[in-house]
Amino acid sequence: MTEPVMSRIRRPSWRDPRLGVGVLLVAGSVALGSWTIARADHTVTVLTAASVLAPGEELTEEDVIATQVSVPEVADMYLTPEVGLDQDFVVLRTVGEGEMVPLTALGSADAVQVRTVTVALDAALADTIGPGSRVDLWVAEPAEGAGTQSLLPPEPLVQGVEVAQVHEDTSIFAGADQMIAQVLVPTDDLAAVLAAQTGGGQITIVPVPG
Repeated sequence: MTEPVMSRIRRPSWRDPRLGVGVLLVAGSVALGSWTIARADHTVTVLTAASVLAPGEELTEEDVIATQVSVPEVADMYLTPEVGLDQDFVVLRTVGEGEMVPLTALGSADAVQVRTVTVALDAALADTIGPGSRVDLWVAEPAEGAGTQSLLPPEPLVQGVEVAQVHEDTSIFAGADQMIAQVLVPTDDLAAVLAAQTGGGQITIVPVPG
């Protein structure tokens, strides 16, 4: 019987292509790990809104949350712990919950160009209107000499104003499904809106599409 011939194990040669592939895989893994660690070190801490911030509010530590982001360039455009909150910042425009707080949305109280006006809102519209929504205000003035229940056809009052908050009307005069919208009215239009409210006019909120 012929004895089987045992093959000899050959020592890998540096010319073996499998050795080169292995070296490349190891080098690639090391480079990828180094790149990942380097990217992790290039994060920056920014302050995001803990809840909706409306114009006119004084910004405090309770209003923001420290959040890590991996885009260092945002430090020049958004509020960071290094900027601090000891400058008596006031919110100039609505900042949504969870949104990074832009430096352009902060300033002094004198720079606030809107005032908050409370307007009744039907509950059916509450699902389509929220903080940051744009709405038009229409008013139906009382008809002279026709009794308090008669109103003239509605007319535009202000257009494209922003909603700061929407919540339930808890006053004793409110209906079961009555809601309230806090609308940010430009100071130039404030007199007309207040006159419509105090003059017995019926103000209606109309959502702006988009």
